[in-house]
Amino acid sequence: MAGINFSGLASGIDTQSMITQLMYLERAPERILQTKQKKLQSQVDLYKQIKDALSELQKSAQGIKTSSTFKGLKTEVGDSSVLTASASSTAMEGIHTVEVTTLARSQRQVSIGYASSSSLTFNTGSFTIDDGAGTVKTVTIAEGQNSLNGIVTAINESGANVSASIINDGSGAPNRLVITGKDTKNYTVDFSGLAVPPAGGTGALAPTLLGAGDPTYQAGTAASFKVDGVTITRTSNTVTDVLPGVTLTLLKQGVTTSVTVTNDTDNVTTKINDFVKEFNDALTLINKQSVYDSTGKTTGALAGDSTLRNVQSQLQRLVTTPVSGASGAYKTLASIGITSDSKTGTLSVDAAKLTDALKSDFDGVVDLFTHNGDKTGLADNQYGLAQQFNLALDRVTHSYTEGSTNNGLIESRIYGLTKSIKDINKQIESMELRMEKREEVLKRKFSAMESMISSLTNQGNSLLSAISGSIMGS
Repeated sequence: MAGINFSGLASGIDTQSMITQLMYLERAPERILQTKQKKLQSQVDLYKQIKDALSELQKSAQGIKTSSTFKGLKTEVGDSSVLTASASSTAMEGIHTVEVTTLARSQRQVSIGYASSSSLTFNTGSFTIDDGAGTVKTVTIAEGQNSLNGIVTAINESGANVSASIINDGSGAPNRLVITGKDTKNYTVDFSGLAVPPAGGTGALAPTLLGAGDPTYQAGTAASFKVDGVTITRTSNTVTDVLPGVTLTLLKQGVTTSVTVTNDTDNVTTKINDFVKEFNDALTLINKQSVYDSTGKTTGALAGDSTLRNVQSQLQRLVTTPVSGASGAYKTLASIGITSDSKTGTLSVDAAKLTDALKSDFDGVVDLFTHNGDKTGLADNQYGLAQQFNLALDRVTHSYTEGSTNNGLIESRIYGLTKSIKDINKQIESMELRMEKREEVLKRKFSAMESMISSLTNQGNSLLSAISGSIMGS
């Protein structure tokens, strides 16, 4: 019965409502803390959004901080049916003539046909596969393996640089063994060592490969071609070591075509514009949370926050920082047509000026972004702009580790805000325990009051009854 509360039964007062209102007043400090907590959580959420935007900017910077990831070259082939070509960042501009004399081919040997691929009709023993260059593989065929299928499996597991398979030509004896080289060598397969007749007694039988005079035979040949009049041979139709940084894939023989390698200014322009976009996205988000709008009388949620001001100033400083030691005439973003707005700090690209810079000194533009990008231990301004941004952003976004000296500004701020939220939680929990006790005290006091009123009411009623009886008796 202790949990039952007969509120106001004796006094006629809604004591429960009174207690609720009193407790609401008592919890005013809690509500202040909860409001502060919500504000802090809002700041944490905003900082996480800003960190994500800056991380995207850092990824963009990392992707263009070295010439191998930033500089691009493109190829153009006069006749793409003759060959295809692709260029890496290490290639050099130039125009080359390529004449394909002979395409590289693998040797192919085909056997006569056999009625069954699974019957154990072949002799057992061993045979050899000789690559003609000093490597000989011995293949053993035991009883139970002496079918065409078994021989194919044994060849493929032998380690010889050939592959074996079976084709079905649809004739009365349709199953043919096909042995194909994996390079341009010409292999000799000697089945004479299969000398033990099969246990089934069907007669001695060894695979017979058709020779060079048969139309199914194809000899292994190296690719032969000329580049700028120089005769070259390779064992593959994919050639990577003739023109530095250029991969040629030969497709047709007996034809001559041209290969032109030029700087890919379109690709570099796209990368620069992508970098500018990521910068503007991050700075616009920062500005939105840090500025005061005098027209609408509104203030960003992080206005006045020193950490955000620090990040903002670092980004704006990097835009105008020159690259020490950069080759060519370009030392800053402005020198290639990228300038910042005086009010917002966001960047804009003068497309015509950037195009002219790339045409007049392509390598100079590349060096502006990638100078010393693959080195370590230098002062920030000795790096290209991409690495300067990467290093600065790492100091801002680096993950937080207790006791570390490398914690990023924003991650440290998030850690501090989160810690404050946890501390407020503890305060609220402690206050709530006191509030619960206080509410119990009030309930007991009001319950005692109700009991007292009820007792006095009963006593009064008894007294009135006694008086009434005495008057009636007289």
